Amino acid sequence: MTNQYPTWTNVLLAAGLAGCNMIGPRVSDEAPDAPPAPDATIEIDAAPDAPAGPMYVRPAGTVVPSIADSAELASQIKIFDGLNDGALATAGGVVTRSPGKANGAAVMFWNFGAAPLDGNFAISAPVYVLADDDGAGTLTPRTDHPYLLDSIPGDARYSPIRRIVYVPVTATYAGEVLSSVEALAEAIELGIVGEPKPAGTWRNLPVVPVGTRLELGGVAAPMDALPVYARGYRVDVFPLGGALGIQPLRNNGIPTGQEDRLLSGVATGTPPVMSTTLDAQPVFQYGIPAAPPTTAFNYTPLAFQVEVRLASGVDPTTITADSALFRRGTTGAISGYYPTSVASYTVTTTLSNKQVQFAEGAP
Repeated sequence: MTNQYPTWTNVLLAAGLAGCNMIGPRVSDEAPDAPPAPDATIEIDAAPDAPAGPMYVRPAGTVVPSIADSAELASQIKIFDGLNDGALATAGGVVTRSPGKANGAAVMFWNFGAAPLDGNFAISAPVYVLADDDGAGTLTPRTDHPYLLDSIPGDARYSPIRRIVYVPVTATYAGEVLSSVEALAEAIELGIVGEPKPAGTWRNLPVVPVGTRLELGGVAAPMDALPVYARGYRVDVFPLGGALGIQPLRNNGIPTGQEDRLLSGVATGTPPVMSTTLDAQPVFQYGIPAAPPTTAFNYTPLAFQVEVRLASGVDPTTITADSALFRRGTTGAISGYYPTSVASYTVTTTLSNKQVQFAEGAP
């Protein structure tokens, strides 16, 4: 993996050279036997500056401040996190669930708003995970250092969808704190950690305002967020999906699916008219995975909205699976529809991060 960060050795070397007097002449212009001029001063080179310590890497035990201490950054997260501020306030700071349907069953999901796009492709960002390397290719994540993110909501290229990148520690690692990508780059230069190694997998890790909790349902209390590092601060994220939520990349990218938003085929009123209001419960193309993924993904929370006008007489409550509406090819793309269920449909460019809950009482 190419190091995209500054070469800190060169930066420190340049700073050291700037501290030395290397511009003035090294020999006096006066004749060797001439006495000094009356007002002359004798210039003595100062001792070289002592080597500077790390600029960004912090020693073990350093307490990283909460991003709530930065009013500007905390406000940035609140504005761009994708959550409905009114609904969040009404729920006392808890991200609540909504009902939906998938694979013939009722499901619950959390809505984290619009997902960022680059053209027609979902944007992802890295999550750096410090890990122990056994030297044989196995990297074991460490539990004594929080994850490190490169961005927060509102930053360029921020995404809740995170490509997992392992950062192997070296024998010289002594619990140093890496709370920013600048610290990570410096740690690589100092030999504290090795070159990051992409895992080829991703997971849903939305950043939320400090203190936000997640509704889990059942008898479980709302879950506190997980503290991670970003921009030199502690920030809150929700690690969603558990082991089933860690999915492989698809052609080195993030897979997307679709959510069917239904328009009733049953006319109501006098005179009878068709509804123009989308049914509240979406029907997801991808539901709860039956097993962990192998080399191919079997779930994604990213879904493009498909507006479906149901066939005459078909009520949205009778549709519980995407397979009742569409035929799909091996890539998951729509290859046809069933006229007995669908009158017409429109695939939109609206991409949302709607995470289906895989198990009641769990994130």
